Amino acid sequence: MSHDQTPAREREGKTEAAPDGGGLRLLARGGREDAPAETGVPAASATDVPVAAGVAPAARARLVRALLLKGTFDVLFVAALAVAAHYVAFRPSFRGAFDRADAHAAAGWVFDRAAPDRPVEVQLYVDGQFAAGGPAVEPRPDVAAVGRAPHGRVGFVFRFDPPLRAGSEVRVYAVTTSAGGARRTLRQIGNTVRVGAR
Repeated sequence: MSHDQTPAREREGKTEAAPDGGGLRLLARGGREDAPAETGVPAASATDVPVAAGVAPAARARLVRALLLKGTFDVLFVAALAVAAHYVAFRPSFRGAFDRADAHAAAGWVFDRAAPDRPVEVQLYVDGQFAAGGPAVEPRPDVAAVGRAPHGRVGFVFRFDPPLRAGSEVRVYAVTTSAGGARRTLRQIGNTVRVGAR
């Protein structure tokens, strides 16, 4: 009987019986029959990477875009509500002026272009405190003459008795109503006037 005397390192690429009789094994080229035994844990490969790892970034990007769009929509919606509330509450259709204020009286005019035949209610505040109020219905032919009002009855005059002390701050506000009259808002007419010496 002949014996294979070929060294182990030269028997590459051949099959031979396993020492324990477990069948044939293939020696890979460049390998050695005395290489360490396999551990039983499969080697990682490119195909072992979970599919979610490749999808997650795209899904995350879509989620971020959706959140940004929702946030933008919410901001625009709130801004639109604010503009609408401001328009309803402060009535940009108001036109008027606070002409003068001294120790004895305060006067001016105001009307609503959206409802020119309806008198505007005005309120007078002195040093931050309510002092008087009423509709702006005093004749102002000078305002009508220059085309600032469709009719002349848009003026207001408040007289002080006793006279105001020097240094008092006078403000006049137009009153607007909304929500069926349930909400009343003040819009200042002209600038604050500080009363001089009597």
